Amino acid sequence: MSGQLVAELASRVLLPLMAGGELRPLPPIGHARAVAVAEHGAFAQTALDEARARRIRVARRLCAVDVLPDPTAAEWLMLCALNDLLQSTNPTLVGVFGADRPQRLLEMAHATVHLAGAPKTIGEALSRHTTFCRLLEVVRVDTHVSFWVGRRVFRGAQPPKRLLRWRGVRRVSERHESVRLAEMTPATPTATPEFESTLQALIAASPLTDLATATRQLPVFRWSGAALSLVSSSAGRTLAVRALERISAQKALVKALSDVPDPIRRGVTAEAARAGGGVAELLAELERRRALSAPVSESGVVAGPASGGG
Repeated sequence: MSGQLVAELASRVLLPLMAGGELRPLPPIGHARAVAVAEHGAFAQTALDEARARRIRVARRLCAVDVLPDPTAAEWLMLCALNDLLQSTNPTLVGVFGADRPQRLLEMAHATVHLAGAPKTIGEALSRHTTFCRLLEVVRVDTHVSFWVGRRVFRGAQPPKRLLRWRGVRRVSERHESVRLAEMTPATPTATPEFESTLQALIAASPLTDLATATRQLPVFRWSGAALSLVSSSAGRTLAVRALERISAQKALVKALSDVPDPIRRGVTAEAARAGGGVAELLAELERRRALSAPVSESGVVAGPASGGG
């Protein structure tokens, strides 16, 4: 059973996440089955053939690699958590007596992310990024249908054809709305804080992805232990710089990265001081590269905007 679940998770969640297209979440997986999935990743060989090529392409943007390991057990755990995070927004999950189901599902998803933990090596951080670099690009298309006696919203689902019949007579109108992952809400509004914290934890579990999307509006970037650990090493900073220099909004990026937790800023421990130094070196390298890429006039002076004057 776990092997079949892995294969379906790979084809319906992993590949669309990496390649685009329709991502079709599986029924809620839960924490116990997520652990079983993590132990049976090899059962997804057919889907992994395509995933390998795409993972290599992402990795080569940041470093010279010819081979990349298949998704780790932690990545399968994170995929299960993503699946359940999406399912928590499914209104059919609630049913008649299931108002607490989204909350319980999100708690299990959060526990699954926690079990995945932070990457233990630079290579593992790169591997996770190749899988989750497009995480925040996940979009759900909602269909709003209004007709002469009411209106209905179909979240991530097509409305039944019978509802769209006799458009002129029944005054049927149809509107599509794209809702990004960070803007989604669980089926039960009271579970919203758990949804937000689970998504934040999921992003933080892939620190290179976390940094590469630091200018996002939601969820707002906050330095995590995994991201600080990554930039504390020279190799980790190199990967981070290569990912960050692709961001066009460099001023917003510097602002986001400069908001360092106070204990790190003050260097209250040796580890905190090392992390703070890593952030400072990261920002300095980004500034150096920005200066080198700025346009230069013939006199060798950095060109700026023309000024008016008399």
